[in-house]
Amino acid sequence: MPYKILYVEDNIENKKLIRRILEANHYIVVEADDGLSSIRAAQEEKPDLVLMDIGIPGINGYEAATLIKAIPELNQIPVIALTARVMEGDRERSLAAGCDGYISKPIDVRKFPELILSFLHGKREHVSAAEEPHYLKEYSRKLVQHLEKKIMELRDKNLKLEKHAQEIQEICLYVISSLTKAIEEKDPYTAGHSERVTRYAIRIAEEMALQEKEIQILKRASMLHDIGKLVIDLAYLNKEEPLTPEEWACISRHPTIAASILSPIKFLEREVEIIRHHSERWDGKGYPDGLKGEEIDDLTGILILADSFDAMTSDRCYKRKKTFEEAVEEIRKCSGTHFNPKIAGIFLKLVRKEKEIFMPGVIALEPILNHP
Repeated sequence: MPYKILYVEDNIENKKLIRRILEANHYIVVEADDGLSSIRAAQEEKPDLVLMDIGIPGINGYEAATLIKAIPELNQIPVIALTARVMEGDRERSLAAGCDGYISKPIDVRKFPELILSFLHGKREHVSAAEEPHYLKEYSRKLVQHLEKKIMELRDKNLKLEKHAQEIQEICLYVISSLTKAIEEKDPYTAGHSERVTRYAIRIAEEMALQEKEIQILKRASMLHDIGKLVIDLAYLNKEEPLTPEEWACISRHPTIAASILSPIKFLEREVEIIRHHSERWDGKGYPDGLKGEEIDDLTGILILADSFDAMTSDRCYKRKKTFEEAVEEIRKCSGTHFNPKIAGIFLKLVRKEKEIFMPGVIALEPILNHP
């Protein structure tokens, strides 16, 4: 069965050349002209490889690559960046954006098919461990800002494009979540944290009979709550020794950093408020704003508890995890100090009758983002 290649390019002459080379080597070629159409084509065609020109119009090749990789059913498809304007850092930015390889133009016609085949057979390029955090942080900030700009442009042009704006909103959530996951995966102690917190939070909210709209807000806030760690040095997060006051001050900024990263995205306004306050405490001793008691709304209170419970039941380099029973007892003891007593009470009843949902290490049976 021939391999299927999705080639994303807006230059007609380049299209003809690449198609001729690939088809001469028995590849099936499907094409897309811009970023959004490449995402739709990837979903519809399920190609074996995506060849992505970086300079495509609208959502550029970097962004389209990230968005494709953020969609669960597409994230194993290799995406190869292709560019004619080679600038310093282009390769690293492409790989940080999620591309699996980088090819500069003009291509070597004789070697090109063999190079494509090597990527189809598993070849992958990587940014050095030292450089990756820098390029990932730089790229993620630009991406979030650009996606929000595109949403606003679509809405301003024509109300009939509202459907497309909604599509970009959904894709935007996918990519921000994937960036959070990328940070977690670089830290073995927090891998899967946001997904578990989201699962816990949704179940507590359902038990409280919150409206579906509120549950959706909480779901998004839970998935994105740690995105502020994009700009926190992992050495601080993984330090085994006690933190210095300066290091602690840096880490404790992550809720406000997250709010700053996400605040340009207007449709996440309510989620940003929750994320900013997910490290507050019922007794007013939390941060960043020292909110106390009823100043902390229920959605934020749920996230605070779910986040804390997962932290207790997950290993950290600086402390061993608590057992399930120890963590439940800690929630009980901290009801009315760290946690909203109403929410803690609901959690304590729920965790006894549905223990399997809250057991450490349990994997969700379906992606959290598919929750209705």
